[in-house]
Amino acid sequence: MSGIHKAIMDRVETVLQAALIDDIDPADIAIAGVVKQGPLQGDPEPDTARIAVTIHENDPGNFDQNEEWADKVEFLECGGAVTWARRFTVKIRCLLEMTREDLATSRQIASTVKERAEMALLGEPFINIASGNERVSRGAFSDSFHGQMRQSGGPPDSYDFRIKIRFDVLTTRTGVYS
Repeated sequence: MSGIHKAIMDRVETVLQAALIDDIDPADIAIAGVVKQGPLQGDPEPDTARIAVTIHENDPGNFDQNEEWADKVEFLECGGAVTWARRFTVKIRCLLEMTREDLATSRQIASTVKERAEMALLGEPFINIASGNERVSRGAFSDSFHGQMRQSGGPPDSYDFRIKIRFDVLTTRTGVYS
């Protein structure tokens, strides 16, 4: 048993790998170079990770801020079940320094990657994910789905876009009071 978070992150990794790499024409300029769980930590190299996608539990960028970031209990049911909102974050970096696209092309690449990732996550039902006595009861739901994209520096022909998509998945654990 690896835990519900790991099982959900494995599914997110599979879904995003397909949507951003495997199902994309290799000649497409908006194809990702890597999809992985956790931070890159220098691997792979920046030319391979030109468009890098990382998957995280909760929202690691907000630990010290007042914004709510953690998993939370949504409701308890009579009979011993508890439903959790489990939060996940997908971070995407479009580091377009080496390829030297202009601003319009760079923005189009980043927007395309963001849209592909959002549509893949919203389209995934997350069914059949379970760990022990906990299972996914509802996939990424729209009232907690947030996406943002920011351009962060670079000279006129060397752009860097950062994308963050945050979403919740409801899980239900049975036998809490048994």
